[in-house]
Amino acid sequence: MTWIEVVDSAVKIGLGALIAGVIAFLLSSTQHRNELKKAKVEREFEMLKEVAEKVENFNHIALRYWALSSDWRRRLILDSSIEKPNELSVTQNEFFDSFKELTKSESLLLLFGYKDASVQVREYGDLIKDFYNRVKDTSKPFEINDATSYRESMINKRSELFILLNGIYKTI
Repeated sequence: MTWIEVVDSAVKIGLGALIAGVIAFLLSSTQHRNELKKAKVEREFEMLKEVAEKVENFNHIALRYWALSSDWRRRLILDSSIEKPNELSVTQNEFFDSFKELTKSESLLLLFGYKDASVQVREYGDLIKDFYNRVKDTSKPFEINDATSYRESMINKRSELFILLNGIYKTI
């Protein structure tokens, strides 16, 4: 074997190893990047799922509060001596406690950079607070039409929020 053959074999082996190393590095980098992207998508999906669950739990309690408080205010028109029912007081406490879930949802959306959705959550919460303040002020009349209007607004705001969340989900 001559020195040219030795050098030729060394160059072939070296280039083969170099090419294999570069390809392995590129594949590893691509795979790592894809795994990071997949993990990000999974985190965002879980966050959206958590936000949707928290909003839906809040909505359930808010609608129960709406039903009980609207009924109480309707009966209060007929007989001003009626006291607030115990079930309404219990639901009102659940209602207050559930606001923290709505706040957590807003925070999660902000953390992930979805400002429009967090604003939508805040507006939904503000609408519910407006309803609460309107119902508790017994010095002002509260008609059936008022209750119906608030319920429609609550459902519409919830729907707008879920449409926005769906749009986010589709872009992930």
